Amino acid sequence: MKSVVKVLGLVVGAIALLLIAALFFLTRLFDPNDYKDDIREAAREQANIELALDGDIGWSLFPWLGLELKDVGVAPVDNPAQPLAKVGTLGLGVKVLPLLRRQVRMSDVILDDVQLQLVRNDQGVGNWETVGPQDSAAAEQGSDAGAEAQTQNDDGNEPLQITVESVQVTNASVHYEDRQTGQILSLDEANLTTGALIPGEPFDVSFLGLLTLDQPAMRVRMDLKTVATLQPGEQRYLLSGVDLKVDASGEPFGGRAVNLQLQGDGLVDLAEQVAELTQLRLSLADMRATGQLKVSDLDSEPQLAGRLDVAAFDARDLLRDLGQTLPDMADPGALSSVALSANLAGGASSLMLNDLQLALDGFALQGSLGLADFERQALRFDLAGDNLNLDNYLPPSAEGEGSSSGSAGSGGSRSQSAPEPWNDDDVLPLDTLARLDVDGKLALQQVTLTGQTIKPFNMAVRARDGVVRLTQLDGGIFGGSFSASGSIDTRKTPVGSGLKAQLKGIDSAAAQQAYEVPQQVSGLLDMNLDVTAGGNSLRRWMNTLNGNASFKVTDGALLGVNLEQQVCRAIALANRKSLSGERGSENTPFEQLDGSFTIRNGVVANRDLVVDLPGLAGKGKGDINLPEQRLDYSIGLLLEGDRSEMPDEACQVNERYADIEWPIRCQGYLHNAGSSCGVDSEGVGKIAAKLVGNEVQRKLEERIDDSLGDKAPELRDAIKGLFSR
Repeated sequence: MKSVVKVLGLVVGAIALLLIAALFFLTRLFDPNDYKDDIREAAREQANIELALDGDIGWSLFPWLGLELKDVGVAPVDNPAQPLAKVGTLGLGVKVLPLLRRQVRMSDVILDDVQLQLVRNDQGVGNWETVGPQDSAAAEQGSDAGAEAQTQNDDGNEPLQITVESVQVTNASVHYEDRQTGQILSLDEANLTTGALIPGEPFDVSFLGLLTLDQPAMRVRMDLKTVATLQPGEQRYLLSGVDLKVDASGEPFGGRAVNLQLQGDGLVDLAEQVAELTQLRLSLADMRATGQLKVSDLDSEPQLAGRLDVAAFDARDLLRDLGQTLPDMADPGALSSVALSANLAGGASSLMLNDLQLALDGFALQGSLGLADFERQALRFDLAGDNLNLDNYLPPSAEGEGSSSGSAGSGGSRSQSAPEPWNDDDVLPLDTLARLDVDGKLALQQVTLTGQTIKPFNMAVRARDGVVRLTQLDGGIFGGSFSASGSIDTRKTPVGSGLKAQLKGIDSAAAQQAYEVPQQVSGLLDMNLDVTAGGNSLRRWMNTLNGNASFKVTDGALLGVNLEQQVCRAIALANRKSLSGERGSENTPFEQLDGSFTIRNGVVANRDLVVDLPGLAGKGKGDINLPEQRLDYSIGLLLEGDRSEMPDEACQVNERYADIEWPIRCQGYLHNAGSSCGVDSEGVGKIAAKLVGNEVQRKLEERIDDSLGDKAPELRDAIKGLFSR
């Protein structure tokens, strides 16, 4: 038995020696450079490329069957003058003896001075798209070859076992140009080094490169280190200990250098159609984040799931490090503490942050937020929070601003000059509104804005296809509450707007003071408003305002208007007496003030104003012309008697003035409405004439009574009736 084995060993050894000898003589007798033309022709037929072999092809035999090529160029057959790739040196070797065992053991695969030129032309076609088989026959041929190889494996022959000692790509560059968009980017100084590539065994991977973009101008240096494990049989590919460092600078960062580091473990499982990034650690300047990501259904509709936690960081410092300039804010410490955590969900075209927890300078917000469609920028949110002070993030007030007390003045302006016309500049960004795709809700316990506290605050908005709808806006302010809804339709020409609003129990004086409106009335205001308007400027809104409104003010006063003094003047004029002094106070208190309005093209008409004043009852009617900022309003005051302890004789009311409405008329501009009211002299004259006639009739009736008495009652009544007529 031993002799048989010995003989077989000698036979195998002899065969090996013969094979080595044959390869030796082959390398001496066979010069691959003699077959360059055949190699070029095969490249044209099989890969549709023009292969340039400007350098010599060298090779070695034992123990490695080595091959080395220099100055290799690759270009599409249809455009050979524009090379797609150039390789300065390509070298590889295959160990000879393992080939006998169907094992391909390759030495270092070396690529040096690699240059790729990728160009997408004006028609959007890339110069690389014509590389490879271009007809169905070639594709079928490749498919048949693959099927044949698979059949051989199925017949029991073991597949080739391929290992590579290492891969080294040095001094590589990639230049990409898109002539449709003008975008140019380059990857230079790229170096890739790997350990031994053995299926199923981990190996080191190291990559360095410099990415340069021209739009915007930016340089990004990348340094990647990881340990990879390739399991092609199971279609699993693992990256352990990923450590990616990125240093970026350029226009987006204001010329500053930005440092980013990403660490974690990665997995791609094509059999399960899953990709994962676990133990994720991200640092950007001083911001730190952790989390994990998982993408499933890779070959159909990818679905993203994961978690992100961002530790508290100073957003001001981060933005400064990113080269961004923040505007001045009222609170110098605004944005100094930001933290975030959320569950991630989405797909290829969407990303949502669910179970969101956001902490901003002590303000807490929770809910969901994200984009339902990247292309449409479809924003979706459902958020709730506690106390948000928006004033902290607004520009700081100039010295002397921010205190509105007394700035508006009681009773409004005394100026008689015409007001500035309404501005005709665009107010709303219609192009932006037309593109909006929003569906969201926001509920806050308290909001502070322009110094005013809204508690609580609720808002809901929907925008799609050029129509923006404010479906909910309500809250508590100035001791009362407000609610509103509205819409903006950018599809119309001119753009159409509508608003419905309701106020309840609003302290009107506080509201006027807060927003520096001339204070003309105080009291608790209830109001209902339903209006529409067209256009996109204050002037156009005023000219196209239509709708209706109603209001009611209780426990209030007309500020800067002493109606009691005005009435006494009217009574004194009728009595032909002079007042002994001023009566009443600077303001006119009332228990109730209400009315309704119709609005047509900016003209507000009222015909049912009712006011209940101490000792007086008033009715009003008139128009307010908003485009011209003028008013013409008449108030009729019904005297109920002077109830003061020491009445002025000139202002005393007797039975002769019963049921007489004393006229007050307000004519002027809106900004001086309070000071534009005065006695309607023409109306008082008519009242005086009527009173004189009544007095003559009264005296005649007294004389008839004195003359006839009860002697001739029928004659007496007939004469009185004649004078009455």
